[in-house]
Amino acid sequence: MNRLDKKAAFLLACMALLPMVFAGCGEAGGKYGELDKDVTAAGVQEEEGENTGNGEADGTPGNGGEAQPQTGLAHETAADGHIDFEALQEENPDIFAWLYVPGTDIDSPVLQSPVSDDYYITHTSDGKEGEAGALYTEMPNMMNMCDFNTIIHGKDEGEDSLFADLHLFENPDFFAEHDKFYLYLQDNVLTYAVFAAYYDEGSDILRRYDYTTYAGCESYLDDLFGLREMGKNQREGWDDLTPYHFLVTLDGTTSDDRQYVVCGALIGDAAGKINRVILD
Repeated sequence: MNRLDKKAAFLLACMALLPMVFAGCGEAGGKYGELDKDVTAAGVQEEEGENTGNGEADGTPGNGGEAQPQTGLAHETAADGHIDFEALQEENPDIFAWLYVPGTDIDSPVLQSPVSDDYYITHTSDGKEGEAGALYTEMPNMMNMCDFNTIIHGKDEGEDSLFADLHLFENPDFFAEHDKFYLYLQDNVLTYAVFAAYYDEGSDILRRYDYTTYAGCESYLDDLFGLREMGKNQREGWDDLTPYHFLVTLDGTTSDDRQYVVCGALIGDAAGKINRVILD
């Protein structure tokens, strides 16, 4: 069944149930099953300890048991399940999430400035000027992670850059072995399945499509899965994602009008809060 047929079938089913299409956690699971609502910080730590070696199931942090660096303003690291949002927001109220990508050094707060979308290109997570910048989203994205596609930006130039390790996903073996990342919110833990990683060429991903409509989301998905770029890594079984899923794109700032992106689809919503309305 092609995308057009799937869209028609889905819309007919929804129209029989509701006057307005409402995407919630159950619908977002699709053929991948219901979203996991039992994921907690401790559960993430235990799972990664068992499956990836990035933390021990008994609570010992580290890569194979070695101590993790303390990267947060309050010395947090998601590898040991400790994210103190109260302390973080005392330092900088723009911090609203924490991104943890097992197998990499990406273990940092995510911010959104209410003043300027490019503020955290030149300011670090403590709000001070610094060329390293911070991981951040722009104001068109909601901070509750309920958008169809949330773009998290970060610099990836240089081995010490916050998103330098995104490029580990260029290695097919690494991509095959590392299939999840996590976003901690103040009252939730979200799990995303990594389904694609590639060099994107073109304009700003956030403004290239109208993600508030079915057609805009569908156009993004068609372009993503239609891209036949050498070096693109794509996991099998995910090419029938729909606008009713919830995505996060980790977006580097690679030069020459290209950016390296790692794309994830929501598969775990511990608090069961992720939902949105989609307009036809």
